Amino acid sequence: MFGNVMAIERVLGTGIIISSSKPIPQGVEQRIHAFVEEYERTLSRFRADSLVSRMARAEHGGEFEFPAWTQPLFVLYDEFYVATRGAFDACIGADLLALGYDNSVKFVPKSKAGEGKDENISSGSWSKYRRSLPITWADISRDSGSATLHTNQPVQLDFGAAGKGYFVDLVTNILKDELGDDSLSDCDFLVNAGGDMRACFSDEDYQIKVALENPFDTTQAVGVASIASGALCASSAARKRWKVKDANCLADNAFESNLIATHLINALDGVPSQKLSASWAYIPAKTCAFPTAYADALATALFVSQENDLQKIVQTAGAEFVVMLPNRADCQVRATSAFPARFFAD
Repeated sequence: MFGNVMAIERVLGTGIIISSSKPIPQGVEQRIHAFVEEYERTLSRFRADSLVSRMARAEHGGEFEFPAWTQPLFVLYDEFYVATRGAFDACIGADLLALGYDNSVKFVPKSKAGEGKDENISSGSWSKYRRSLPITWADISRDSGSATLHTNQPVQLDFGAAGKGYFVDLVTNILKDELGDDSLSDCDFLVNAGGDMRACFSDEDYQIKVALENPFDTTQAVGVASIASGALCASSAARKRWKVKDANCLADNAFESNLIATHLINALDGVPSQKLSASWAYIPAKTCAFPTAYADALATALFVSQENDLQKIVQTAGAEFVVMLPNRADCQVRATSAFPARFFAD
């Protein structure tokens, strides 16, 4: 079905692959490349010239005018911050930096299924870790309907919990806008940014199959999802894991060395979540304006919050999800009734 591929390497911490049933015109490719640059120049905390980095360097804070296209992303963070009682927070950038997640981070592979657990990541190991989050998402003021953020101190934002999915939605909107003429109106495509994907098919009954990665052994799958037009996103600690060194923390907050940290930070205590091993969220395109952003955020929020707290968002977005319990080599999963996947037997 997808005989054409457009790839952009080493962006958004991963890469982007756009597969399509018809060739994407050169002008459309150029527009997407330009938007990639604009997106990272705005939201990347790894770029010194980004707006997010300027906020982090502003000694007394200030007024930061973001592009209008960021406003729905800020609304999403409002919703998830409230639903998770503050556990889902863009201000965890400070925590990630303290734990060593910067441009120099070196990820380490996760244990294979035979070991069945995350060594060096037990809750007791983090008992000596202390941090003080200087500011929360609720402390950043924003006028209703505005994309301008007001702060009174430096703020290190990180939009990794939903930003990649939101980017996929915005690229999807570019493609829909550009491919809307008669010759390309029936062009089917799939936008995939490091496993956060959105499918758009002219036939509403068409589906593709996607393997669901085993977080205990990334060379294997635990099941296969069949998705129609919509978004599928996953979260796990399988790939973004790194060793924490004492040098990354303040001397008076030093804690046990050689801990394994992940990017799945609970903003309430700054500690990597150990609640789950993996989560997946699927949202049909017709139920939500930004299905990949919400699926991406939901997959992360399941790690740091209670499922009951997320029910309003789940119902509004028409989401289905599945979670895998931690420290289980048998890959036990719990899924909502309509999650579109078949899981392999143990």
